[in-house]
Amino acid sequence: MELTKTEARQQALRYLRSQEATVGFELVLLDDFTLERAFGWVFFYDSKRHVETRDFRDAIAGNAPIVVTKINGQVHETGTAFPIEYYLRKFESL
Repeated sequence: MELTKTEARQQALRYLRSQEATVGFELVLLDDFTLERAFGWVFFYDSKRHVETRDFRDAIAGNAPIVVTKINGQVHETGTAFPIEYYLRKFESL
């Protein structure tokens, strides 16, 4: 059974919570930027502080979008070296 967008978002949130101890601050999903593709959803995120202040000093670097697949709910990091479409083409070819 495939995941719904709501279930995929919950997976993405669990992933962010697991990363917060490492980065040392709260992370939030940027829901307005979420992309839906045939293979799943692409979630973008940032620090909660940056979303609240819009001060570039609160932004995080290297926060590659994450993909949650519809079929199994797995979370995959993409990357930041190339535009997001580069990484999404890799998922579309699987």
